[in-house]
Amino acid sequence: MKQEIILFKISGDDRPGLTSVLTGIIAEGGATILDIAQSDIHSTLSLGILFLSDNAGVIIKELLFAANKMGVNARFDPVDEDNYNAWVARQGKDRFIVTLLGPDISAPLISKVSGFIATQGLNIDAITRLTGRMPLNGENAKTKACVELSVRGTPIDKNAIHSEFVKLSRNMGYDISFQEDNLYRRNRRLICFDMDSTLIKTECIDQLAERAGVGDKVKAITERAMKGEIDFSESFARRVALLKGLNASVMKEIAENLPLMDGADRLLNTLKKYGYKVAILSGGFTFFCDYIKRRFNLDYVYA
Repeated sequence: MKQEIILFKISGDDRPGLTSVLTGIIAEGGATILDIAQSDIHSTLSLGILFLSDNAGVIIKELLFAANKMGVNARFDPVDEDNYNAWVARQGKDRFIVTLLGPDISAPLISKVSGFIATQGLNIDAITRLTGRMPLNGENAKTKACVELSVRGTPIDKNAIHSEFVKLSRNMGYDISFQEDNLYRRNRRLICFDMDSTLIKTECIDQLAERAGVGDKVKAITERAMKGEIDFSESFARRVALLKGLNASVMKEIAENLPLMDGADRLLNTLKKYGYKVAILSGGFTFFCDYIKRRFNLDYVYA
């Protein structure tokens, strides 16, 4: 008897034992499962099983009876061999991970990101929520939300992807990362952070300048440096020169009151808990970086 490839799809209210019953029927029919995927959103099940069998008619009948008995919707689609072989051939394509982090799961952001991904010749294999379920009320309702998109394909222009995601991140207020999904991504053990406006919400030199009464002058020099009118070393020397005469005791007071970026304390504590090496790389002051290093038991500071 000719073997057939069948895609069996189930949707409906989830319940314990459903997957066991359905795969048990496929096993009794002597079929080979070629692929399987299952997801659950708000107790609503979506299950797909791709199987190969020379007894497909009998298996389909038994699966339909079981699905009807359990109150779920069932659908079957035959898959021709050429279509299946083409699907298998696509598994060698590069894989990438797009991570979206923000105050909520943003439909506009997902729409823009997924739309741009499509223009780059990439296809989304899976979308997964990495953070916990979002309550509507209470303190936990203010938590962050993180969604991961697993995509596959050969991007037309990686630099264009990074540029677009930086622009979207800036305009929409969400963090977006794009990285290859490979062994190296899963085995990184060293995490490096910038200090000012990254781990903390401020620029340390601005804090010193405010206390020295030269805040506006320092900011003006910073703006010129950002525009490329003067290089970093020269701008830094000019700004520090304006701090002459400031009592060094204010540095301790500033360090003890540095405003951490939202989630920074939890992130640093979690990284250390899981054994990561953590470094601060900064063009700023060693004194303030060392304070953060001691506070969170970090490993390295280069400032």
